[in-house]
This record gives sequence, structure tokens and C-alpha cells, in this order.
Amino acid sequence: MRPLQGLLKTSPEQSGKPLFVSRIHQTIKRNRSDDPNQRRDTARRTQRTPHAQSGNVGSDEEKFICLWIAFNAAYGGEPSGADGDGPNEIGRINTFLKKVIYHDRQNENRIRAILWETFSEQIQDLLCNRYAFKAFWQYVRGEPQGAGWDAQLERKNDGFWTDLEKENVFDVFREVFWRLYQLRNQVFHGGMTFQEGWGRTQLAQGRLIMEDIVPAVLDVMDENPGSDWGKVAYPRIGENPD
Repeated sequence: MRPLQGLLKTSPEQSGKPLFVSRIHQTIKRNRSDDPNQRRDTARRTQRTPHAQSGNVGSDEEKFICLWIAFNAAYGGEPSGADGDGPNEIGRINTFLKKVIYHDRQNENRIRAILWETFSEQIQDLLCNRYAFKAFWQYVRGEPQGAGWDAQLERKNDGFWTDLEKENVFDVFREVFWRLYQLRNQVFHGGMTFQEGWGRTQLAQGRLIMEDIVPAVLDVMDENPGSDWGKVAYPRIGENPD
């Protein structure tokens, strides 16, 4: 298993790129749209109540659920079908992740720092965990897509290491997201026991990663309210908060 730190290259700031250049690019992107509806939708996506609540609960399950609600509010869009990770949904979410990375590169490169530096050990463990791999569960359910799940996992991870070496931040972020999505499915569909027993290790690792990933994504969106983050699936209707 290759350590992520050894694959880390010098960041643009460390290599001498003037920070004000990134700030200028950020300002241009931030002011790209004056559409008040678009800015309002961005504000609704990045409202911090679920994220803040994650600091007020005790268990990994509760923290993970609060963090995922905040994350889902950020990337969620108009429903595209019953299958939450069907082809249309996958494409839409991947487009969202790509946009986050694009804007983050213009400024702080926070997502890159989280993936390469802060949680290198946890991400390695997550990648090697079969319970966070979709094809394994397809195999368990007897679906044909799960055939040879172990070979699929090896190929996926080989591609992941290549993306690390090439500094493909989006591809790394995308793979980590979809492994976390499998943990999300287990939590929301009752596949983990509470506080002790099944699934505790990967849940704790996922919660730690989410605690940094979610606020970083929300910060990127807050800094670029004029960017089109898509339509809100369930907008607020009327003046009554009930």
C-alpha cells in the first residue's frame, strides 16, 4: 500500500505562485452571475444548521447523518429517478464534484489538502474496505454486477493510485465520495448496529473524513454564490415556515 504523503507534490502557493492571482480569479468567478434566484438557491444549499448540529450529537451514526444531510443539501438537485445512484444521478453528482474542485483550485485547494494530507491513512483504509465498495454488496445480493467484486476492487484501487500520482484531484475526490456514499447507504438503510457491533470501523473513518470535507465544500459554494449549482429539489414555498 503506497502512502499518500509520498505522492504529494508542491502546491501552487508553495511553488511561488502569487496568492493575489488566485484571489483575482476567485473574484471574477464569484461575480459571474447577478441572478438573485441563483444566489438565493446557493444560500439555501449551504445553510449550516445540519452541519452545526453534527457537533452537538454524540455517536458516529448521528454525526454522520447530520453531515450527510448538509452534504446532500449542497449537491442535491431535482430528482432524476427512484435509484439514488442511477446513471443520471451519478452524472449529475459527478458534475457537482467537478465544479467544486474547479472553484477550489482557483483559491485554497482545501479539498486536495484534505485528501492528500489530513486523512491519508483513513482514505487508504476506506479504499481497502470491501464494505465501502458497491460491487461487493451487489455480489452479496446476487446481482450480476457483483461478479468478481474483489478483482473489480483491485482495478478500482489501481486506478486510484494512478490518479494520486498524477494529481487528478477530481478523480480522487469522486472515488472517495462514492465510497462514502456506500457508507451512507448502510447507515440510512439500517445496515449498521448502533454504537457497537457491525460496521463501526468504516463508519468512524467516514465520519472523520466528512467532518472536514463537508465544511470545505460549503465554503467553496459560499465563495461562489454566482455559480450555477443547479436547482433546489425542494425549495421553500410561501412565507409560513411550517
